[in-house]
Amino acid sequence: MELSAGPNPLPDLEEALRVIQIDETHYVGAHPLRKPVTGSRGVYGGHTIAQSLLVGIESTRDPITKKVFIPDSYHSYFINAGDAKVPMNYTVTKLYDDENMKKRFIVVEQKGKTRLTCLVSLRKPGTKPLHGQSNLDISIPVPKIQLKYPNPDELHQVQHTDFVRNAFGKELMDFRECPEENNQYAAERWLTVFSGITNHPEPGATLQTVVEELPDATGTMHKVEKQILRPKDSSSVRDPMYNYIGLADLSDSAFLTTMARVLHIPWAPSLEIDDTYDDSRDATIVMRSTLNAAHIFHYNAMSLDHHIYFHNDDYTPDDDSKFDICKDWLAFTYQMKRLSNNRTLVRGYLFNENHRCIATVVQEGLTIIYNGVGKTADKSRL
Repeated sequence: MELSAGPNPLPDLEEALRVIQIDETHYVGAHPLRKPVTGSRGVYGGHTIAQSLLVGIESTRDPITKKVFIPDSYHSYFINAGDAKVPMNYTVTKLYDDENMKKRFIVVEQKGKTRLTCLVSLRKPGTKPLHGQSNLDISIPVPKIQLKYPNPDELHQVQHTDFVRNAFGKELMDFRECPEENNQYAAERWLTVFSGITNHPEPGATLQTVVEELPDATGTMHKVEKQILRPKDSSSVRDPMYNYIGLADLSDSAFLTTMARVLHIPWAPSLEIDDTYDDSRDATIVMRSTLNAAHIFHYNAMSLDHHIYFHNDDYTPDDDSKFDICKDWLAFTYQMKRLSNNRTLVRGYLFNENHRCIATVVQEGLTIIYNGVGKTADKSRL
């Protein structure tokens, strides 16, 4: 079934990703999902991830109490690029149900073609995560960048891909700011960006004009003027479950696209190909608008799968693992663990403002590197 709908009503996250239930096992998006940037070949993968997770949550809604289960893990595989002109169709198979846990297999289709498949495990609010133990809480350390920058509002900011916002320091732009990486293998190097969702503004809030100095690939500084909506001026989601949906949406935005930084190669490929600088092919220029396209001059990137493990204890006022996806800055710290045969495996962790690890994200992507790119990388450290 294809649903006729108008344009995606930005910037309302809940309305833009809302789904309509057709029957017990079928749902359809209320609106078409959008591309990450103009000219992209298909729908932004994070939107498809987020909306399919929403379908999984909605499929657990009790018809009497109206309560839903919360996500524990999400595992998806991209099959085909999504069409941004028509809504997504969702078919749900209920694999398992008991009073504490539910499992859903979801097939996402458009025009008779499967776009994505996913498996969602969900648990009753108030129960412990399935992959945790009540007497243990073991995690990687809080990212150093999160401790270094307690107020990410002071960093460079970009708002892109409909809702995603990122903030990042000079460490992301220039690997020379992290000399400890010279003695690390590429797979050991950590990148950290701050992420969240920009929703519609709070009543009376306005965009702020800021002027930042950002370096290009040669290190030359340029003043950049932009208008941004500060996180505290962005409205919280009306339904707390959309905090999970927003997290899923942003988890695909700045992940596979920053491999040049990991490999310690120039943001402008021409600098390592023929020692000239071509500002029309400088990724730092693209990064001023979106981190989701920082790769376009270095390699062709395409997500193959995407997995999220949620670590929240519960979503209650006294839960220190909770977060407001629209007002908080989540620290997303990640490593590119394996690059081989044009495939890259990435693993990352999301921390809330209480320094609690609230989610783990794993993704494998196709990364076809262009000729000449990466020849200056230290091969002994790859």
